[in-house]
Amino acid sequence: MSTPLRPDGGWRGRGNEDGIALLIVLLTTTLLTIIVVEFTQSAEVEMHFAMSARNALQAFYLARSGVNVGEALLVQDAKLNHNDSDEDIWALPMPPLPVGDGTVALRVQDEARRLNLNMLSVSSDTVRDHRRDVFRRLFDVLGVDKRVLAAIVDWIDADGEPGADPPGAEQAYYVGLTPPVVVRNGPMLTMRELIQVRGMTPTMFARLEEFVTVLPSDAVKVNVNTAPAEVLYALSEGLTADPGVVDRLISTRREHPFASPTEVGPNVSGFTQAITTSEIEEFVGTTSAYFRIDAVGEVNDVARGIVTIVSRGVGTGVSARTVKRVTWAPSAVNLSLTSQPPSDFLGTLPPLAGSGT
Repeated sequence: MSTPLRPDGGWRGRGNEDGIALLIVLLTTTLLTIIVVEFTQSAEVEMHFAMSARNALQAFYLARSGVNVGEALLVQDAKLNHNDSDEDIWALPMPPLPVGDGTVALRVQDEARRLNLNMLSVSSDTVRDHRRDVFRRLFDVLGVDKRVLAAIVDWIDADGEPGADPPGAEQAYYVGLTPPVVVRNGPMLTMRELIQVRGMTPTMFARLEEFVTVLPSDAVKVNVNTAPAEVLYALSEGLTADPGVVDRLISTRREHPFASPTEVGPNVSGFTQAITTSEIEEFVGTTSAYFRIDAVGEVNDVARGIVTIVSRGVGTGVSARTVKRVTWAPSAVNLSLTSQPPSDFLGTLPPLAGSGT
């Protein structure tokens, strides 16, 4: 069989046909390879997202279980103590606990160690000014601009008139912001509102967060068994002027937490000279009705956090054994999950109610 002629009369080469066929095969193979690689990468990405979503969900439920443990500790503590201190079972350091494929970390703090911003929401100017002095001393100790305190007072008080000395801020200022902000003109609902107050910065907020809180307006008393020195200084001019009294108070409570406010004076030299009887009656307490629970779950380096404020009755009665959630929100992961608990950690805690042990 002869090789066919080309249209110009020459002989057609079979090598050209073979070259074209080879090129087509190579192109097809390359395209298939690209498709397979992209499919594989896409499947790997989807699998990664699926695994991350699964880990995140598991971490969230671990955090929820941490909150439940915190609430159980508070209920158990109510059966054991009439007062609240850093020696109670809920206040013990909680190393991260391994649970299944993950880890859960937990911290419980009483909110009465902090000053409640909502106690500034009272209608009486005299009472509000007296309480404002407490916050003024705290802001001085912390080095926070007192003009921010004036803006906080205006955010909370019911009138629409800004304070004058130092100047605060009411709706006329906030309506000009982008986007506009509506002033509360009443008790704050959460600490997050503080970010919206005129003059507040992230640095200030971080500085204040350990020393102030947002609770119902009637929660005025500070737990002297747990409050930091900065809060104790702020309770009176005398305590600010004589920090040695606060030092002695903290030293005494480490050895023997106060069962009631009347125990403080006889056991802390100079206390009754540094704070008036009316200030003791208004601000000094040894129990807590509100607690903050921070819980973090972690699974395969994916962490989720929850922060909740709970209320608990005071004393050892039935009401004290009921814990109610006041606020519940996701939180930044701020608890260390690196250290491991001692092997006998669970054995150091008293059995929970209903555990049968």
